[in-house]
Amino acid sequence: MLSLIIPTFNERDNIQPLYERVRNALGAEEYEIIFVDDSVDETTREIARLAAEDPRVRLLHRRERGLSTAVIAGFGAAQGDLVAVMDADLQHPPEILPRMLEAQRQRTADLVVPSRYIDGGNPGGLDGPIRRMLSLGGRALAHVMLRESRSTTDPMSGFFLATREAVLPLLGAKPKGFKILLELLVRGRVRRTVEVPYTFAARSANQSKLGWKTQVDYLRQLLDLVPVHPENTRFFLFALVGATGVAVNAALFALLTSDLLTGVEYAALLASPIASNAAIIWNFAWNTTITWRDRYRSEHLWRHAIRYVLVSEMGTLLTWLVLVILRSMGLHFDLLDQLIGIGVAVLATYRLNDRWTYLPAGEPILEPERSASRR
Repeated sequence: MLSLIIPTFNERDNIQPLYERVRNALGAEEYEIIFVDDSVDETTREIARLAAEDPRVRLLHRRERGLSTAVIAGFGAAQGDLVAVMDADLQHPPEILPRMLEAQRQRTADLVVPSRYIDGGNPGGLDGPIRRMLSLGGRALAHVMLRESRSTTDPMSGFFLATREAVLPLLGAKPKGFKILLELLVRGRVRRTVEVPYTFAARSANQSKLGWKTQVDYLRQLLDLVPVHPENTRFFLFALVGATGVAVNAALFALLTSDLLTGVEYAALLASPIASNAAIIWNFAWNTTITWRDRYRSEHLWRHAIRYVLVSEMGTLLTWLVLVILRSMGLHFDLLDQLIGIGVAVLATYRLNDRWTYLPAGEPILEPERSASRR
């Protein structure tokens, strides 16, 4: 049986149309719908009305608030051997639930994630360029910081299907953020993840609950999940080494321009590449002996070194490209633009070093399986 968990907070106008779409989509499938409701409006009464009419509808009303804890409460109340989670704002189409069930059964998957970012998917429901940029940035940050998140192209999704066995470790947990799929990927019993494409719909009622507090909670959640598996601490070691490299760069540049190159024409232009390349050598030495020490092989020293330098130069170019793009968009904030470019370059260079520079032969790379179904 499928237990469909739908957390709700003041979604009264969406309850009836969502219920009808779920009922039409699942047809003769054995299922239950568990509304985990934290509402302070008429949403609770609307769900109670449906529950009185249809025994497959269950209402779990809570006095606390929180999306992740609501979903976990739903896991605890679920009676099915499969559990699915979706939002009540109608951005997640219930019509693909049969496809998710089919993919799970055909592939014996622990987790099925509808993705907006594979062939056939569409993230069009993200309202506005800022929200789209935040979504892409959050996805990239998750992929960099949490190795387990790379098993799906859409780790920030609130729409997924999993086995009861996969979600058992989450029962009783109190996640710091709202992205329950990240918690499942890192803390759950997930061995095989399958993806199906879907179109993220526009909101039909109410306003997005996305705000700055939500973004801060997301960062806190990532930081909380990193120590769960030692592999995920690499990014922080990489960032720490990079910070010392910035100090080396600045100190050497200051030294060269103050004394050693006194009287030399264009001293600063000469000092800059010297300082930058010294910092690259410094970073390579420490990243090799600390960040990726378990992957370093002395017989591959020159291969590691050449690849590291190439990636570092690509990072410099990427920083410059981001600066150019931001300026072309009319964002003329010199220091802020540069910092954004550096942030993008740090994420990109870490990923390239992790998956190319220091990747031993035969090292597995986590990649999602895609369902061939495109109905």
